[in-house]
Amino acid sequence: MQSKESLRTQLITQEKVLRGTDFSREDLASCNALLSSTLYTDADWVFAYYPITSEVDIKAVLHDAIAHKHLALPVSEMDGTMTFREVTRLDQLHRGSLGITEPREGNTVVPTARTLILVPGVAFSMQKDRIGRGKGYYDRYLQKHREAFTLGICRSHQIIKKIPTDQWDIQVNALLCGGAFF
Repeated sequence: MQSKESLRTQLITQEKVLRGTDFSREDLASCNALLSSTLYTDADWVFAYYPITSEVDIKAVLHDAIAHKHLALPVSEMDGTMTFREVTRLDQLHRGSLGITEPREGNTVVPTARTLILVPGVAFSMQKDRIGRGKGYYDRYLQKHREAFTLGICRSHQIIKKIPTDQWDIQVNALLCGGAFF
């Protein structure tokens, strides 16, 4: 089996090749499926992410969560820790120290059993394994906060058959791809 590092490199290279591809239909299908799901409607808080080009564009979910729920987005620190801060307006975001759009300010919040955490990734498997960007922020965070429901969200080309895992890798509870839940 291919190593995780070489697989990640291959997938990130694939992301670059796919830049400019229109994924709006697939992304919209996932947003619509999520917004009408009980996973979303039953959640008090949505811990999400502000999408980069290679991730599912969930801005429709972010806007809905601000209007009808409580929204929190991650802040990644240089020491490897990640926290989530409450967001009440998307215009209060900025490009953080790692180049990721994150809240400039806001109360740090902790997930509960009624929190839905949307987890991005470079790729996912149908076994709910995930390969991220290699820094381990989500794995460390999710290890500490297992009470929340985690939903990996990706595009169809990001589902691969098998992902090599390490003991510290955390699976997501479910996967959303192209409007379908797995």
